[in-house]
Amino acid sequence: MGKIKEAAQGVREKVADTQLTAARSQNDTIRLWENYKDQAMMWRALSLIQLPTTFIAIIFALVMWSTREITLSVPSKPMPGMYAAQDIPDTEFVNVANDYVNLVATYQPNTARKQFEVARSMLKEPLLTKFNDENMNSELPAIETTLRTQVFFVDPLKTKVEREGNKVYVSISGERWKVIAGAPIPSVTSRYRLELTTIPRNPVNPYGIVITNIVFNPNTRGERPGEGE
Repeated sequence: MGKIKEAAQGVREKVADTQLTAARSQNDTIRLWENYKDQAMMWRALSLIQLPTTFIAIIFALVMWSTREITLSVPSKPMPGMYAAQDIPDTEFVNVANDYVNLVATYQPNTARKQFEVARSMLKEPLLTKFNDENMNSELPAIETTLRTQVFFVDPLKTKVEREGNKVYVSISGERWKVIAGAPIPSVTSRYRLELTTIPRNPVNPYGIVITNIVFNPNTRGERPGEGE
């Protein structure tokens, strides 16, 4: 009987220890949850926000994909071997006009001849013959003889473009500063008005832009607003 009592007592002690261990484990779990409760609530809130946001983004992407449109900008078809002036933007004509003015209006005695020869290639008859007579045969020798240096400061705010059919007129104004034999001449405000058109293009002149006429006003300071434009 004594052994049976001892065995029963041992069983009761083990059951008590088991219950105590279970209670401690439950308490530890509760403490762990309390420690991470705030983080768990935060992640729960984020998930509640993320799910509808993702769903809305998917719907928006599907709507954009189903309603998309492809627009191709195709430039006007040029004439065979030649662009019409209407198909060329103003900037191309302004660039050609500026290049010409820089060649003939800004020079030094030792560079003027090369610049004038390049400028001559940009001209079309009857202007080409006039340029040969006045610039190449008259002005150029005077530049080289008197050691004349000239600088033309273009005012881009005064550059104007006008169109008349296949002709484009570009007006370029600026300050012209000149030195002759080392003596500076007072600067003046001058204006070039160039008439441009197009001819069959080539590798050297991809747009075929040429200059057909030039009107030069050496001093525009006395003009009234709008006069001569």
